[in-house]
Amino acid sequence: MAPSVGDLHTAIERTVVQFLNGPAQAVAAKDPLLFHATLTADCAHYLRPLAFVAANPSFKAVKSNEEHKALMEPALSTMENTRVEIKELVIDPVKRKASVLAEHCTKIVGVEENVLEVTWFLDFTEDGKRISRVTEFIDTATAARRVADMKKEGFMNEAQ
Repeated sequence: MAPSVGDLHTAIERTVVQFLNGPAQAVAAKDPLLFHATLTADCAHYLRPLAFVAANPSFKAVKSNEEHKALMEPALSTMENTRVEIKELVIDPVKRKASVLAEHCTKIVGVEENVLEVTWFLDFTEDGKRISRVTEFIDTATAARRVADMKKEGFMNEAQ
């Protein structure tokens, strides 16, 4: 039997919260796999806007889970902590999609905490318990500063 709309809404909301808290758990445990706890094995990660990707050749517009893990693993050593605050969450249980406006507050080693605004567009599995596609629109000014701060700590200084 297919889940009800109400059950799907609840499942998607739980999955979104778990997904957004994944970075904080990954940083605390220094375990990049925690970034992916809610994702399907074939989940694709899309990074936008494309102008930011073009200006930062170390980033790709589309990454697999393995490519995302390879990017995040060295990034973990540059982060002291991170947390997220959901500002707005819209869930469409019929289409199995969610959009989220969130503030990601991250403390990079040796730098004051900064806030990165991110809008996420997420697609879900039939039961709403896994994310099958991630599209991430980032605040490019803060992201550029954050990447520069992370590079001071050795992130992306070599071909990775």
